[in-house]
Amino acid sequence: MNTFFKKIQIILLPGFVMLLLAGCASLGGHVKNAGELESAGKIDEAIAAYYRALEQEPKHVDVSMRLSRVLEKKGLADEAVRVLEQAQSAHLEHTGIAGELADTYFRRGEKYRAEGKISDAFESWQKTLKLRPGHMEANAQLAKLYSDQGEDDKAAAQYQKMTRQRPRDFEAHRSLGLVYYKQGNYAEAILQFQQVLRLNPRDARVYNNLGSVYLKVGRLDDAIAAFEQAVSLDPGLSVAHNNWGTAFFKQGRYQRARQEWELSLKLDQKNETARRNLDSLAALGY
Repeated sequence: MNTFFKKIQIILLPGFVMLLLAGCASLGGHVKNAGELESAGKIDEAIAAYYRALEQEPKHVDVSMRLSRVLEKKGLADEAVRVLEQAQSAHLEHTGIAGELADTYFRRGEKYRAEGKISDAFESWQKTLKLRPGHMEANAQLAKLYSDQGEDDKAAAQYQKMTRQRPRDFEAHRSLGLVYYKQGNYAEAILQFQQVLRLNPRDARVYNNLGSVYLKVGRLDDAIAAFEQAVSLDPGLSVAHNNWGTAFFKQGRYQRARQEWELSLKLDQKNETARRNLDSLAALGY
């Protein structure tokens, strides 16, 4: 009896293995075919092949990820998200799904924003951050969105979060400084711009930003020094020459003001601020 049972096992086992191998080969064939079609630029056919592979093995995470990526290539952002959301619901423990889905949400947000669908972009980036709170690009886009919509307090909070997550990210400090400047919080703006310059000391535009804040608070000598540093790093920076001229004007140094405003206008003939400044100076007889 036992011998007979062992013989059945020996007979059935090879057949069982062969069936498994046949199934795997078929799935692998669909995936390979899809990859070849994708490489050849036959995106519609590649999508169909990935769907066939997914129908055969609905819980195959790698196929879901590949299908999502090729759907994005086709411009089908919503469908790309849907495929990954289904994969995530079936594989909550899979470490790669959350990151892949977070990035896909982010790219869909970029697409929505380009299309002018601001609320949809906002929702997508929030979903990104729910999966990956440290996603810097999503944080930056949300902060910029808040700033563009005049919600400066929310923008500042978002940028503060970014600077805490990555204290050496000078772009986050620069953006936070600009929000503070816009809010009239000049002391904090100065601190942020100074931090940027510690991290990136050759940033001419940030020297110009810092000088602009010094102008606002009446620190004229500091403003002149900052603008001088800006133009030494970037002699073609028209806005810095204009601001430098304004600082000289406030000190009563009208000839130096004229010199910088003329140079600013020469560098950028569309700089209406420099043009108006020169007209005002002429009206005063200088």
